[in-house]
Amino acid sequence: MATLLNNRYRILRALGSGGFGETFLAEDTQMPSLRTCVIKQLKPLTESLWITQIQERFQREAAILESLGEHSSQIPKLFAYFAEAEQFYLVQEYIEGDTLGQRVEQHGRMSSDAVFDFLLKILPVLDYVHNKGIIHRDIKPNNIILRQRDGNPVLIDFGAVKETMVGLASQDQAAPSLIIGTPGFMPSEQTVGKPVYSSDLYSLAVTAVYLLTSKLPHNMNTSPMTGKFLWHSESTGEKYDYAVDINPSLLAILDRALEPHPGLRFATAHQMLEALRSSATNFDPQAHSKTTIVIDGYAQNESAAKSSTPPTFPPSSPTPHPLPVTQPTLDNPEGQVGLDSAFYVERPPIETDCYQTIVKPGALIRIKAPRQMGKTSLMTRIIQHANQQGYQTALLNFQSVDAEFLTSLDQFLQWFCASIAYELNLPDKLDQYWKGVLGSKNKCTNYFQRYLLSTIISPLALGLDEVDQVFQHPEIATDFFGLLRAWHEKAKNEANWKKFRLLIVHSKEVYVPMNINQSPFNVGLPIELPELNIVQVQDLVRRHRIDLSLEEIKQLMAMFGGHPYLVRQALYEIARGRMTLKKLLREACTEEGPYYDHLRRHLLNLESDPDLAAAFAEVLGASTPIRIGAAEAFKLRSMGLVKFQGNAVMPLCDLYGIYFSDRLVLDDRG
Repeated sequence: MATLLNNRYRILRALGSGGFGETFLAEDTQMPSLRTCVIKQLKPLTESLWITQIQERFQREAAILESLGEHSSQIPKLFAYFAEAEQFYLVQEYIEGDTLGQRVEQHGRMSSDAVFDFLLKILPVLDYVHNKGIIHRDIKPNNIILRQRDGNPVLIDFGAVKETMVGLASQDQAAPSLIIGTPGFMPSEQTVGKPVYSSDLYSLAVTAVYLLTSKLPHNMNTSPMTGKFLWHSESTGEKYDYAVDINPSLLAILDRALEPHPGLRFATAHQMLEALRSSATNFDPQAHSKTTIVIDGYAQNESAAKSSTPPTFPPSSPTPHPLPVTQPTLDNPEGQVGLDSAFYVERPPIETDCYQTIVKPGALIRIKAPRQMGKTSLMTRIIQHANQQGYQTALLNFQSVDAEFLTSLDQFLQWFCASIAYELNLPDKLDQYWKGVLGSKNKCTNYFQRYLLSTIISPLALGLDEVDQVFQHPEIATDFFGLLRAWHEKAKNEANWKKFRLLIVHSKEVYVPMNINQSPFNVGLPIELPELNIVQVQDLVRRHRIDLSLEEIKQLMAMFGGHPYLVRQALYEIARGRMTLKKLLREACTEEGPYYDHLRRHLLNLESDPDLAAAFAEVLGASTPIRIGAAEAFKLRSMGLVKFQGNAVMPLCDLYGIYFSDRLVLDDRG
């Protein structure tokens, strides 16, 4: 390394290194005091042709760091940033003190009082960061320094600048996969590149457990059923020597922050902070009525300050009541499951396959399932994942297209192009590209290739939901879907089109007659969403905080199968206290039950197609799975009313069998 960096900073010694670069202690030779500072050298992990774009993003992230440090004394100030020889450097305030990891190594585990005090001081910092729209993504003991002069925790090493070093993929290859965080300290959603604000709370809770036990995550047991850390005796009834004399209120708060699913944790740092403050009365009132002094990172009162041993929670004190575990906010089961919901159930390996595919040049993912099976919920998560990789994203629901645009291909494609430009916050340039003698499909292709894809720098992930609406207009559908297939083929060879990633979501079988070489429905990654299995239903029961035996869960699945909407609606009713399982099973198939609208919609659709209704009546009247016409079988499956056993079909669940037997089979016999 040069004697002086940027003709100014003299390196004194190395502080550490990692996959993204190195950290040095340096002095500023242009300051009279030779001010000590920390220099982070960041190395791009991508091709040099993207250096300009990386530099622009680096400057934006540096500006954010500067703003954070200016308005919080517990985040290092940014003094400068610069680039030399395609390396990027941050010059930051030097925080004198030890990291939490160093303190535990030197002094052993901390007391409940000390950890309680630490959390009260760090959570406002995290709340401030999150309110700026920033997720730290690498909270751990070695990224929190206890400042020597005042004992306050200082948060260092934000993940966003590291991510910038990955930059953008070349046009000939997929974007590099990047997960920021430290194994053991990051939750499952972060390990697949989908961090949320509560991911930082999880990491903070793991850090707090380390402070209380002096045990790193890989040295602790986890539940094989839930994935939760088994770090104290209250969690299993067993005694763990490394978690003793810990305040039960603090245990309850940390356990909630350690929930594997983000929707079951505290939603915000402020919420976790308020829970801590409200539980303060559960700590020794005499200890907290006295002046608190911070000595070497440990919170002590005046009488304890004379002792060299950090205080522990007094065994003789009255046992505080644990903070009650609150019920997660119940979502109405209608519609998609929100990104922050506790009730989205992954169906491995579907999500992982989709996340890996969407970052490939020219990716095409086709998601098909009956209504209310979770197609849109999955699509929004794939789009979110693409967004977190730095992609441009756009979502288009074809239910929003006005009928007037479905009367002509030219009008429809103009609506399509204008809608995508709007989603990308780009000006509409139809007047520039929609003229001349070229046909509508060529104009649409030019609009994408010469305008949209040329304007944006990063790849574009485009989600098309409810494309079933287009199936109803074969004269448009044939040309439109043929166009999508042509774009997918272009992405194999043409640089601009390699930035194009496409998701197509639909419910019905594709009945539009298309040339096999012009259809997007036989290429790409096909995803058919299955029903939930019993393990996933058990997990969903747990998330609703409902106590059901295995036998009761089997009764639930017999009535509703693994249909996500039907199961969630049942658990929603039970969790609200409106119905017991017994009452729900008794009323589900009636006009008084909570499924009336759902069942009536299916009945009206069947009654509008007598042949289909007759085929379903035949299925309902059989005591075992039977074979019916292939067209009818696939239509009934696309509606979600039946399931296949080999080439034979049977009702999906008892709910459909009982309800429709009472209406279709009897009517047919009459």
